[in-house]
Amino acid sequence: MMPSILDSLQRIPLRRFWIFSDLQQSDPANAFKCMRTGVSDFISLSLPIDAICYLGDSTEGTDLTHLREMADMQVAELARVDAPVYYVMGNHEMDYHRHADKYPELTLPMRERILREPKWHTTASPLDWALTADFGEMSIILLSDRCDPAEPSWVTSHCGIRKIDDVPQADHDFTPDIGAIRKTLMATDKPAFTMSHYSFPGGNRDSEGPLQAELLPLPEAVVAHFYGHSHIGDMAWGRENLFRQVSTVNGSRISQFDVASLENRRGTAVRSAILEWYGGHSFGVFFRNHSDKSWEKVHLEN
Repeated sequence: MMPSILDSLQRIPLRRFWIFSDLQQSDPANAFKCMRTGVSDFISLSLPIDAICYLGDSTEGTDLTHLREMADMQVAELARVDAPVYYVMGNHEMDYHRHADKYPELTLPMRERILREPKWHTTASPLDWALTADFGEMSIILLSDRCDPAEPSWVTSHCGIRKIDDVPQADHDFTPDIGAIRKTLMATDKPAFTMSHYSFPGGNRDSEGPLQAELLPLPEAVVAHFYGHSHIGDMAWGRENLFRQVSTVNGSRISQFDVASLENRRGTAVRSAILEWYGGHSFGVFFRNHSDKSWEKVHLEN
């Protein structure tokens, strides 16, 4: 039998992660169907993992009862997977605050729900931009959308600052601490993967705001970047990139990967990705279509 090129590339993973984003949607029945489809198919693979990485847009809309039911459902479904969950917010986590909250309240239903769960991890405060997960020989740095509980007249969304229209504006310059996050990135002295709801320049939907772009160039320790937000197959927002899952960060050799989405209406299937790290800058990304129970793509770097 003729040997495969892949035979020479086989690696034993030192770490493995399940990465997904964008369940959102306002239809509770279909949201549950999508979540159950993704979790059940993942469990069927019998792959031990070090962690789940959830990159935002877990909910959508301003029906508070529905938002809290969505949060409860997702916590219950992911409890079926034996792994900690690292979660950061995307633009739709801000929907209720932007469109239905009454000043000076701040309501973030998904975040508030997962703070009661010991296996879930997120930023220490809604104001914090970064969460670092240390896995010994490597780390993951997750970037979150954010807002200030003490000054809830602004949020970040789509890589920019958005003022809340009906909230009185206090004396706030709305300037994120880019320097502090760059310091966190530059202090990384071991291989690190960055993750966010959004891509860096060069990815899908990368021109919506400047915040992540201001973190470039990424340090040499960064191996790759993972993001959601651009649902695979969504012509309305993805346009010419609607099926592009692999690209590079502009001006660099760093690859970045679109893992969206867990929903199947804007996107064309329930999708996620599995990251295997083999040491150093060697890794593999395996794109899973949970609706079809199939592998769509594999990306390997040595």
